[in-house]
Amino acid sequence: MSEVSYERFKLAIYCTAGCLNGGFEQLEQELEFFRKHFKLSKVYIESHRGDVSLSRERLMELKKFYEDRGIATAGGITPTLGDAYRPGYNRLFGGICYTEEASRAKFQEAVETAAAVFDEVIFDDFFFTNCACEDCLARKGDRSWEEFRLELMAEVSENLIMKPARSVNPASRMVIKYPNWNEAYQASGYNTEKQPSIFDALYTGTETRDPAISQQHLPRYASYSLFRWMDNLAPGRNNGAWFDNLDCTYIDYYLEQANLSVFSGAKELTLFCYSLLKDSVHVPALGYQLDKLDQAAASLGRPVGAYVYEPHHAKGEDHLYDYLGMLAIPFELTPAWPTDIAHPLLITANAARDKDIIERMRSYLREGGQIVMTSGFLERMNDRGVGEFTTLRPTGKKMSVRRFAIDTHSCTFDRFCDASEELSFPILDYSTNGSWQSVVALKGHNNIPILMYDNYGRGRIHTLVVPDDYADLWKLPEEVVSKLRSVLAGDSRPYRLSGPGQAGWFSYDNDAFVLENFAPIPQRWEIAVPPGAKLVRISGREKPRELGIDSDGFSRYEIRLAPSSLIVCRIDPQRTE
Repeated sequence: MSEVSYERFKLAIYCTAGCLNGGFEQLEQELEFFRKHFKLSKVYIESHRGDVSLSRERLMELKKFYEDRGIATAGGITPTLGDAYRPGYNRLFGGICYTEEASRAKFQEAVETAAAVFDEVIFDDFFFTNCACEDCLARKGDRSWEEFRLELMAEVSENLIMKPARSVNPASRMVIKYPNWNEAYQASGYNTEKQPSIFDALYTGTETRDPAISQQHLPRYASYSLFRWMDNLAPGRNNGAWFDNLDCTYIDYYLEQANLSVFSGAKELTLFCYSLLKDSVHVPALGYQLDKLDQAAASLGRPVGAYVYEPHHAKGEDHLYDYLGMLAIPFELTPAWPTDIAHPLLITANAARDKDIIERMRSYLREGGQIVMTSGFLERMNDRGVGEFTTLRPTGKKMSVRRFAIDTHSCTFDRFCDASEELSFPILDYSTNGSWQSVVALKGHNNIPILMYDNYGRGRIHTLVVPDDYADLWKLPEEVVSKLRSVLAGDSRPYRLSGPGQAGWFSYDNDAFVLENFAPIPQRWEIAVPPGAKLVRISGREKPRELGIDSDGFSRYEIRLAPSSLIVCRIDPQRTE
């Protein structure tokens, strides 16, 4: 039987070591259910997880079963071990102690078994260590846990995975799946500096589920942003996106993970996991959505957006760019400093990890680039040279505000607006006429900076003051959101978007874009396209409504979206009547 596939991506299901323990008649029935709703191309057959290890013979039987039915197979390993290993010490989630010889030997055995059966093996996102036993403490010495674990897991990648796998199967390809908690990688040993060059490929976890009730703070935009970072980390070797239906309070949240994974450019989607999905209402809904996504993806070019510089092992303002991304601001995350100035560059406190950051900023601005730095970055770099660019200084004080003003008009402001409730912001001091206001917050007879700017060389640097609760960004008045969006989105696109936050705006280099409503209520936006151009709907339930032509010749359209719905559009440069 020939492989059945979507045109723009392939679909795979990950089967844990305990998923496929039924008879082949049962597996046939379960496969029929999946194929009724999906164009299934591949299954990942896990050989080891915790206390469960499948024999080589059983793996061969399962491999033959699926391949005889036209479905490609690959192996999988979840690097966890049961309580029998490293006894006497607690290890979160069964994480492996890689300083114990018995644990190392058992893990290497699992690698060799999988590599002997499959030419491709993926490692689920427990490939880390959180062990703090006496041996680990001794090996760590005076180093930080971060330094010790980053070095240890690079060594494990080379000596317990790549070398044994190549020994039993020279054609084997080992794939590391990175989890969604990227700003905590370094704490448990995920080494994005060294591991991508050790492994044959990588995979991206795009699980965001329901952020309101999850133990991780993962804004829904993270299903898009992390894949973009990984794509720029290892161009051409980011094999796909992986998500699940765990804790998805609403089916829309499950489907949204698929949406953003496809919009980010994923060429393979892996669903975790077989046992969770084999009798789930999520399956028919996702199958319907994938058909629509396959058609929409054909019209999308390469993702573009404001650069976000996110160096290796960075931490500071956790997922702030994702909260900002949900103001309908398109971002392009990168672990490397951008080499061009075509788009604005966002710098959060995470970028302070780069010891050369001030010099990089200086060169970027002198060449004419635009930078938006956050108040968290400014505070962290206050004594490290940021005064080169702005007069703004942290005070350690805070203020709760509700009223905002935008741009200046003579000695006052041009526009005023109010949030639905008070928001708490840090207070920054600045020198009048040294730095200038774009957005301020007002209270009584006082105002504090929200968005400021300074000129430097041929460029401009903006300072964005971030509320104490990042999610409060979504409570900003629509006028403020549109101003922030205009600064961060830049003017490189042939159209303008104005309207509320709690949305995803995904833009592409062929003048196509996707707009998705993250809010629990219907929302409306306006799109202005240049003279002579037309807004063309590619996919989406509601058609954009023409509003008229502005004095500058731009045509305005209104887009209305229900909760969790989206529209895919293209700017046609040749307007046809």
